[in-house]
Amino acid sequence: MKSNKWEKLKKNYPIKDGVWDKELLYEYLVWSCYRDVEEWLHSFFAKHQSDERLADLLFEFLLDDYYDGSESQIGAAYYIARLDREVLSKKKELLLAAQQNEVFWKRPFQDDSYLEWL
Repeated sequence: MKSNKWEKLKKNYPIKDGVWDKELLYEYLVWSCYRDVEEWLHSFFAKHQSDERLADLLFEFLLDDYYDGSESQIGAAYYIARLDREVLSKKKELLLAAQQNEVFWKRPFQDDSYLEWL
């Protein structure tokens, strides 16, 4: 079963010709919440942690009420916190907005340590 999920994810790679596919990225974020594929997805997202377009998309998922309560928001918050600091500095307003969320798990950083380098 595990390999079937990996194969499906690999087949539906969210980058085509250098352009992110938001729908396929959504699937990756949802699947990132499940233990049997999270290691593979952690590796995938780590390869793209300096990608500003990915950052924009992650913030779109996290801050858009349309996705409210979706696992995609959990994944987005998790991977936003793992983006390069240089990228996050460029997205300062979005990060500050996310950190103000009253829902604790929607905050990429669980404490104020990010303020030291932001």
